[in-house]
Amino acid sequence: MAWSISRNRKNIESLAKLQRSFKKGQIVEPCSDSSAWYKAYGTGTVTFPDGKLRMMSAGTDVAARRGCLFNLRGAKTLKIRFYLDNHTDMYDIQFYFSHDSTFTDYLTYSIRFWRLSAGWNEHIIDVNKLVVRGVGSLTREIVSMQIRVLAYEGKTASVTFDPIIRDESQRGKVIFMFDDGWDSQYTEAFKYMRKYSMPGVIAVIPTRVGTPHYVTMAQLKEIYSYGWDLANHTENHLDLATLGNPMLIEQEISLGEAWLNANGFSRASNIVAYPFGSYDNRVLLAMQSRRAGRIVMDDTVTQPPPDKRLVKIQRADYTAVPDKLNGFIDEAAYLGGVCLFLFHKIVSGTAADNLEYNVDFFKQVVDYAYSRRADIDTVTFSEWLDSCGM
Repeated sequence: MAWSISRNRKNIESLAKLQRSFKKGQIVEPCSDSSAWYKAYGTGTVTFPDGKLRMMSAGTDVAARRGCLFNLRGAKTLKIRFYLDNHTDMYDIQFYFSHDSTFTDYLTYSIRFWRLSAGWNEHIIDVNKLVVRGVGSLTREIVSMQIRVLAYEGKTASVTFDPIIRDESQRGKVIFMFDDGWDSQYTEAFKYMRKYSMPGVIAVIPTRVGTPHYVTMAQLKEIYSYGWDLANHTENHLDLATLGNPMLIEQEISLGEAWLNANGFSRASNIVAYPFGSYDNRVLLAMQSRRAGRIVMDDTVTQPPPDKRLVKIQRADYTAVPDKLNGFIDEAAYLGGVCLFLFHKIVSGTAADNLEYNVDFFKQVVDYAYSRRADIDTVTFSEWLDSCGM
């Protein structure tokens, strides 16, 4: 399937227990019993290659179903992990936990296309956000379970499932990340966060350092000295997926990394923020030798990330009020995940587009993250990867 499948999860979990207060959860459903699961309806397939439940949709619904006996009374979270062969063709994956064999009273949860990425995906679900149908309840026993997958019409996509785990827990993280190296990231973000000794991350474009409206070399050195990460936003901020030659992709990434290293900013030089969040299989291939890659897809990140090359974010949309962003912090704290905020310019007055976020709103979010410090840590990208043993 993918390079990341063979990762030694046992070693990672051992490190996690020491470094991020990891608590192993309980398996609710192993998704491996071929004698229990069967195709309930649809024109796709339900198979068990390598002992794992695999479902294929050819543009119509296909559902796998099994009888079971468990309940979610007292549960806090469910972790769902699966592998997508062709994520761009998959529309929806839906889970059903039923109190009867006819699926009259049940709990359900849907993961739509905008939350899906290539390869391994992990989602931590707050069980209180399961949708209730009929008289479904967390206090009633689950006697039947169903998974339904749907590819886009005329497309074919398959998904392979790992065990579904209840109440795996760890300490959540917040990461404040700023793309491009705009000067306000120094004058507003860094200076305000410094009063709390809170670190952040700036994804640097070397060719723009010292030009109008961008940070200077002296400012970067000061920021770095306070423990901030300076990550690689590539040499020229080109859309990597549009470059015709794979050598050009490697060059853009390598030159950005080399510039950071040459200037003494090596701590996060091999962490890449893809320009415009754009990538393809050639970019992912180039990233195999790097520490991590960041895309522009909104979600709470699981720890460790299922694919280090596809780390997701929470966008600080210019229309988002502080309460919305604070809610992402609360969610990461509750689920034990990572809220990786993405900002660009921090501006006074009304923000005009998605490259801007109001400075007073920004300060309220920083204040809130600091107020939650007993429950969640504000860290850099590299510190988070260190805590995951990556």
